[in-house]
Amino acid sequence: MEHGPYARISVIRPHDGNTVDFEGGYIRHLEWHRQANDSWTWYGWTVWAGERQRWFVYATFGHSAADMDNPVLPADDERDNVLNVIRHGQFAGSALCEYLPALSLGSGAPQPAARLELTTVDLAPGAEKAFEAALTAEQPSLQGETLWYRMIAGGPAPRYLRLRPRPNLTAILNDQASLPDGIAKATIEILTLRPAMSYGLTR
Repeated sequence: MEHGPYARISVIRPHDGNTVDFEGGYIRHLEWHRQANDSWTWYGWTVWAGERQRWFVYATFGHSAADMDNPVLPADDERDNVLNVIRHGQFAGSALCEYLPALSLGSGAPQPAARLELTTVDLAPGAEKAFEAALTAEQPSLQGETLWYRMIAGGPAPRYLRLRPRPNLTAILNDQASLPDGIAKATIEILTLRPAMSYGLTR
């Protein structure tokens, strides 16, 4: 795999009352990735707190543009998705994002902590430069892993995502990070890591 700054972050909404079947189907799909010798790492989280409670978020990080053009066996991947995943859930969005190291503390991929605070920030058009400048100025004061990404495609723009992996809820509640002024909308969710629904993670 060729490393780079790009990430894909996607969301699936399990059909109502079908969570067990969805999780079983997704785990079978990850087995397809193992058998296909996929070199990418896939994270899986369940939304624990937020309007999308029980939805599933999956993501892969640290890719170059060329690497993103070369996923493992895309036609076979799609066929297995149809067989095991789509019948149990609805794909609810997928975003292509770029990691912003000057604004962040950590690498371009989150540590596989038990909890993840996911903040989605929407700005007014033209506010990107001031927003990034404010975060760059705050970067030296960051205390824990804080990863900022700029959305390139997949939703309304300009949009930014902040990932803050933490070992537990206490760590999140004791370290509530502020956001710069001038934000049109911010949504904060808490996610729970699902190791059995992840692929290639080392903890």
